[in-house]
Amino acid sequence: MVSRTEQTPVHATSFQADVLDTGAIHDELNRLWSELGGPPLGGEGSGEMVAETNSGGGGLMRANTLNLLAVARNERDAGLITASISRLQDFLPSRTIILITRPVDRRDSDNASLYDVHLQLNEQHIGTEAPPLRFESITITAGINKMGQLASLVSPLLAAELTDFLWWPGNDFVNNPLFEDLQQIVDRVIVDSAQLGNDASGVAAMRALLDEDDESSPRIGDFAWLRLAPWRQLIAQFFDPPDVQLCLSTIEEVTISYADVREDGSSGFASALLTVGWLASRLGWDIMDSLEKRRAGGWSAPLRAAATNGRSREINLRLLPDKSPFARFSLRHVEITAGGAHSGTFRVERTDADDMVTSSETPTVPFVSRMVYAKRPSNEKMLGEELQRFGRDRTFEEAITFATRLLL
Repeated sequence: MVSRTEQTPVHATSFQADVLDTGAIHDELNRLWSELGGPPLGGEGSGEMVAETNSGGGGLMRANTLNLLAVARNERDAGLITASISRLQDFLPSRTIILITRPVDRRDSDNASLYDVHLQLNEQHIGTEAPPLRFESITITAGINKMGQLASLVSPLLAAELTDFLWWPGNDFVNNPLFEDLQQIVDRVIVDSAQLGNDASGVAAMRALLDEDDESSPRIGDFAWLRLAPWRQLIAQFFDPPDVQLCLSTIEEVTISYADVREDGSSGFASALLTVGWLASRLGWDIMDSLEKRRAGGWSAPLRAAATNGRSREINLRLLPDKSPFARFSLRHVEITAGGAHSGTFRVERTDADDMVTSSETPTVPFVSRMVYAKRPSNEKMLGEELQRFGRDRTFEEAITFATRLLL
């Protein structure tokens, strides 16, 4: 039986040019399609796939969904992009354009001015009887000195009438001229704020990506936010019982332990901030003072809960970097402590890549602990999920807005 995830290149061509001729690229793509025996065009409207009649009597299924534009600033990013796209399962881009920038070698001035172009048709088998689904990829490698021209050059390569996505997996999207240029030609942007590391100013700049006053500005997706899905779900489940919901109005302390350095070299700092932003925006908390560095390491800040019975309540927030070998993922643990008449302790902890442990105790509910299967999502899973999002995620936007205000 053929696997749904099996993808293989079926036709490809490569060339170098000192001028990027988009017309020549389209001609080459049409030639590759004609070699398969089908028409060069893949349909008029967007949809999940388009069936075409093969001139040889067979059938072709061509993806007609969206354009994916991805940028690699180094070999790591290039490998991540190609591997993730090759493993996509349920929602494939009609056309993927990968831009790779390379350092300029002054000793090789001839190649520094050239564009390397690689065009490829890929296919994915979707069943034993159905024809394979086919889609295009365009890879353009150029010197970093060409960055200022890339946005205007790739815009004509985006297939018409399809939604355009930009995926920037690296850590240099903040205040990057190429990123800012590409934002202007796409509908949705996908980043990973974990790649910003422990740079508070970089995370704070995430706020600039959200333009609430311009409905035509691209929507933002963040892999760090997707990784937090099981954390949000498990924390919310603590407070499902009506008697435990009362603890929400007496929370006194929130402690979040995050990976100082994740297994891929990034950090859990942004995830910790997003978790605070989610809690605060859902529960109506305000900022009393911005985050301050603690002498012992990490950050702290006082928050203010909405007034009840005429009195507001202060919440002590602590964000603690964990340098232990066990802290290889975004967050290590989240602990919420409630006091007063409705006291309780609620804790979620990740123990490995597949499992999380929750524990809670209140005066009315004795201590209980359970292990939950919560496998960390792969890059291709998160990319596939983001490629099926077209509207705004208000919860994420409110969380990142609160989180970045903490850093001002």
